[in-house]
Amino acid sequence: MQIKLNDKKTISALQDQVKEISEKYPLFIAFLEELCGYNTPGMTSEPYAITYQAGKRDVILTLKTLGRSDILPEEIAKFYERNR
Repeated sequence: MQIKLNDKKTISALQDQVKEISEKYPLFIAFLEELCGYNTPGMTSEPYAITYQAGKRDVILTLKTLGRSDILPEEIAKFYERNR
């Protein structure tokens, strides 16, 4: 299955599912926050470690963005259209 992140219907469905998971499984979301370094700054000067940490953090930030009710699916889809 290919996911089209520049499609507002796909984003809307993703938003619904992320919100549902967040409500039903807060422990899982807390686990992802911890694993992905949501509240932890990277404390290294090693370039590969910085890149790896940033990639993990991008995952949780994307999920957090999808879980927000104040950002319309169209806005997120436009972001991915511009940045693909």
